[in-house]
Amino acid sequence: MLPSVENYNCYEYLKHCTSIYPDVWMMQHFGVKYRKSEMFRDIDALSAYFQNDLRLKKGDVYTVFMTTTVQGILTFYALNQIGVIANIVHPLMSTEYLKETLEDVKAKGVMILDILSKDHVKTINDSGLPCIVCSSSDYAEGIKKYGTMAGEKIAKAVFPKFKNAIPYSRAVSKYKTCEPCKNNADDIAVYLNGGGTTGKSKTIKLTSRAINELVQRVSDLDEIHDPGNEAEVIVLPMFHCFGLCVAIHMALCNSARIIPMMQFDAGLFCKLMRQNLVIGFGGIPLMFAKLMRHKKFDGPWLKNIRLMFCGGDDASDTFLREFNSYVEKWGAVGRLRQGYGLTEIGSVCCTNSNTDFREGSIGKALRGVEIQIWDDDHKQVPTGEVGEFAIAGPTIMSGYYTQDGPDDLGLYYDENGKPWVLSGDLGYVDEDGYYFFAGRKKRVIIIAGYNVYPSDIEKKLSELPQIKDACAVQGWQGDRSIVRLYVSLKESVDEEAFKETIRQTLLDAFSKFYVPREIVFMKELPQTPLMKVDFMKLTQQKPGDPLYSGK
Repeated sequence: MLPSVENYNCYEYLKHCTSIYPDVWMMQHFGVKYRKSEMFRDIDALSAYFQNDLRLKKGDVYTVFMTTTVQGILTFYALNQIGVIANIVHPLMSTEYLKETLEDVKAKGVMILDILSKDHVKTINDSGLPCIVCSSSDYAEGIKKYGTMAGEKIAKAVFPKFKNAIPYSRAVSKYKTCEPCKNNADDIAVYLNGGGTTGKSKTIKLTSRAINELVQRVSDLDEIHDPGNEAEVIVLPMFHCFGLCVAIHMALCNSARIIPMMQFDAGLFCKLMRQNLVIGFGGIPLMFAKLMRHKKFDGPWLKNIRLMFCGGDDASDTFLREFNSYVEKWGAVGRLRQGYGLTEIGSVCCTNSNTDFREGSIGKALRGVEIQIWDDDHKQVPTGEVGEFAIAGPTIMSGYYTQDGPDDLGLYYDENGKPWVLSGDLGYVDEDGYYFFAGRKKRVIIIAGYNVYPSDIEKKLSELPQIKDACAVQGWQGDRSIVRLYVSLKESVDEEAFKETIRQTLLDAFSKFYVPREIVFMKELPQTPLMKVDFMKLTQQKPGDPLYSGK
């Protein structure tokens, strides 16, 4: 178990937790390992750069527009050390979204990866903000023996186009020491996006205390036995709450060696497992399905697995049993278990463990986290009855970010003044304290762990004059969750050409996750007695369910 969180910010808690260990390996990038001393050296140097050159101070906001990289991870801690809020943003969002985000949170600067920066140069230049441009080779000493990387070519072409940018390698080498904030656990540490209508409908505020409390509780499930040698592969993105708080922060606080992956690749993951003592990782069901199908996943290295988390979407009991049979035959103690959570409560509030689980459930509440099942009047329902998950405890958000609204927007206070997060998800609890997921109170489709709201797709498409009705619903292609779009038309069109019009319209307005994988044209969409489109008839609830026949 990790020590108590005291009044530490995330940087201080990481330093405190790892102080009992020698100078062990803490990070790895392209096979190159970095020690704890090197990690803190670069964190401190970045903090000093932010203070000295950008004049950032406590309460300022800095946008990290990055995939999961060593640079992005160290930047989170560097900002946290000096009390600056890290606004961590999905790097595949449109440049329009980036522009809105920078303006909305009043960012004082932005960090971006060179290979993803091409489309955003004008937006960043127009903002006038200072920019740090990172390269894949920043922490890949010796990688050039494999030849010039494509990323380096892109960096050379893109970097001169920035007006106010500095390479990461230069930013991290200018200074050594900073003036840290101390014992400010209740300050906001990070702004994270919970998915949403345009990719940024709700920006969630989490304090250092909430993050550290979560990490301290999830660490009950397992501890590192061999610090610096035992490794965890980070496949969840750092803009994902579970990725940042558990996969990264908890692993580092436990002195595991983290191996970040900028993008999930089953083949590379299997290679890393063969080459390193990988004891844990978390992901969405689709990632685990790809691993199970990969020919090089099965092998004796699976005996090392002790900790696996599966979330972001539902996984069937059949799949969980099949996956666990792969690791069990090699003697692994770890099992793939489901849990439940959302960004508003720090990513996870209940989970099954290797020793305490119930098939079909999402597990028991974490220590110190309170989960109740409520009706529409915010009253607790009897055991076994379905209602809405309501969560309270030290890990919940401070509220949604707003420029002119209340600081605690999004929290519900009961008659005793206790704050709760209302999840919008339905479920029930059994007599033994195991929770079960029963569906979503609001319409939402989860694609690769990202929330897609059908109403936004439908509203946007209503702007196209050819469309009479549109209905976006949950669909499946094998184990892959997809957006399936049903459309009825006012006039005859070239359907294949019009499909491309639909896709481009949505891509221009939202993220790629909103673009439907399948588009079905119908003469009329089914309707409820109230003359509304009956989306439940069209929705494919789980893999293998029949599609709507139109009858």
